[in-house]
Amino acid sequence: MSRTQTRRKEPTVPHARWVEANGAHLHTELAGQGDAITMLHGFLVDSGQWDGEFAAFADTHRVLRYDLRGFGRSSMPEQPFSHHQDLAAVLDASGIQRTALLTCSGGAATAIDFALEHPDRVSSLVLIGPGYWGRYANSTPEAKDFLAALQRNDGEAMLESSLRAFVDGPRRLSVQSNPEARARIQAMSAWNFGREDGYWRHAHWQRTPEPSSLDRLSELRMPALVIVGEEDQPEVIELSLGLADGMPNAHLVHVPDAGHHTNIEAPSVVMALLREAFAPPAAFNNNASLD
Repeated sequence: MSRTQTRRKEPTVPHARWVEANGAHLHTELAGQGDAITMLHGFLVDSGQWDGEFAAFADTHRVLRYDLRGFGRSSMPEQPFSHHQDLAAVLDASGIQRTALLTCSGGAATAIDFALEHPDRVSSLVLIGPGYWGRYANSTPEAKDFLAALQRNDGEAMLESSLRAFVDGPRRLSVQSNPEARARIQAMSAWNFGREDGYWRHAHWQRTPEPSSLDRLSELRMPALVIVGEEDQPEVIELSLGLADGMPNAHLVHVPDAGHHTNIEAPSVVMALLREAFAPPAAFNNNASLD
């Protein structure tokens, strides 16, 4: 009797390397084959934000993630820089000419700047809880506490207020948040806020485009998916609406019971949206909502 055996597919092993970009050493990971997806984390966490997405899409795509300057394992030299120029250097060093950008918060701002400077290099945009330079959440008590802690350079207060502002949000108590997601975000944030050479201690070295990229959104004609948690700060929700209205081919999704890092709090919901967005051809309908 013969028996046909099914060979188990071996897991994709990421290739980790350091990339020098404009004076900084950035920790990168690259895996998989196919169309590229580059992942840019939010500015309260690090590239670990994308653990699930990186592993899942490595089976079907060329995936790249890295710790942005001053986050995670990447350095933060005291010299002027722009995050979108760092992204260009990382893509060049990784042999990626054209890519989709999967992003969150400050990573979304980086993606917008890069896409305007290099539109031919961006196949699509996914912006989760997007932020933009100078557009701070500042209206709720928790957000005000976070900004005050930043001014004092108080790492412990930054951590506690950031969790209340961006995980719990303005309408939930901490016990109402996803406990596993809260603990995961807390671990990444604690490391970043505790670094002497972290981004938040040296953000004054950053240079941003003039005029603001928000004045040029109509030029971003690639497919774009904007995802925002309904428990995020009101300024983030407002900016998400503005981005979806300003980009010609944008699609907006609201995710219930999720805060700023929606992919960590609602992974199954977001993963379904991402699989649709990154499956060719990606088709978006304007201003849809997930109820």
